[in-house]
Amino acid sequence: MAQVSVVIPVYNMAKYLPRCFASLQAQTMPDWEALLVDDGSPDNSGEICDEWAAKDGRFRVIHKANGGVCSARNAGLAAAKSPYAVLMDQDDLLAPCALEALLAVQKRFLGDFVLGLHTEIRKELPDGAFAPDTPVQRYASRQASYLYNDAPFPPPWGKLLDLDLMRRYGVRFDETIRDGYEDRPFMRDYLAAHWQRNAAAQCAVVQLPLYFWERDNAESVSSSGRQPLKPWHLAMFDGFLTDCLNVYHVPPKSLQFYALEYVQTLAFSLSCLPPDTLEQDAAWIYEDPALGRLLDYFRKNKLYTVFYTPLRRKNTKLVAKLSRGRLENNSFYWHHYKLGRCLHPTWADWKGLEAIVRE
Repeated sequence: MAQVSVVIPVYNMAKYLPRCFASLQAQTMPDWEALLVDDGSPDNSGEICDEWAAKDGRFRVIHKANGGVCSARNAGLAAAKSPYAVLMDQDDLLAPCALEALLAVQKRFLGDFVLGLHTEIRKELPDGAFAPDTPVQRYASRQASYLYNDAPFPPPWGKLLDLDLMRRYGVRFDETIRDGYEDRPFMRDYLAAHWQRNAAAQCAVVQLPLYFWERDNAESVSSSGRQPLKPWHLAMFDGFLTDCLNVYHVPPKSLQFYALEYVQTLAFSLSCLPPDTLEQDAAWIYEDPALGRLLDYFRKNKLYTVFYTPLRRKNTKLVAKLSRGRLENNSFYWHHYKLGRCLHPTWADWKGLEAIVRE
């Protein structure tokens, strides 16, 4: 039995597959299996998978009807025969020492959830074998927010997933999600199961880029950008926020980065809605208790965001325009930013990750 199963959902990305698969063959730890899940690709991706499997028995191919990336990942995870799984996207790469590093740290810190860093610059991936003295940063449940600040979280790739844990607690990808953000509810459920099994366990982050994320691929969901707001988007952000505050007892000020990313993503998603029906399509968010909890976080912690007042006043058009202005860094955005500061003179601006209160 292989030590780790690498699950790769495949769909219509034939040109990226050879380099992705080659990064597996270059692993310094050769005892792996790869589950290539062809999700009904209309191009020749499935044929390429079959060719690699014919040449290297460590590759196994699953051909299935198109069901989306969540369905493909679930199929691969269900077929995995190893104790652990690592997820990859079809256009990404693993560092040669990635699997060796993840397994070595797992053996060193039994019961921990092991993660590696990622990079968007291919040449930053380390060459050669894993050095045992590579630093590892560990986080307890009370420090869950630091995973969001310091680690490649919430993307599910590049992490050593415990398959027994997932099967015991029913951790799966939600197959109804087919338009991005599928990683957040999955990783929230995985963390909850991890600490439900053992509240004293930690998360161990290898301080080395083990995974290359191909962000320049315009065909990928993560690069497409436009993801109009849907009810489950609010629920997924709210779930992790409430878990941190009420279950893991994370100090509230340590969640500033997460809360700001949450509200900025919410505003951006509103800006992606059709302008003609914007207010109608977004009306439901003001009835959702999750929005109230988010805004209460900013008020109670006196953390400033330009989106606070327009969201409180249900001014959806202004929220959307400010989101576009923030991305464009235009004068309209900065005018309202300064105006909002006058309304909340005692609230603090975000000072950056180095200013996070670590308790």
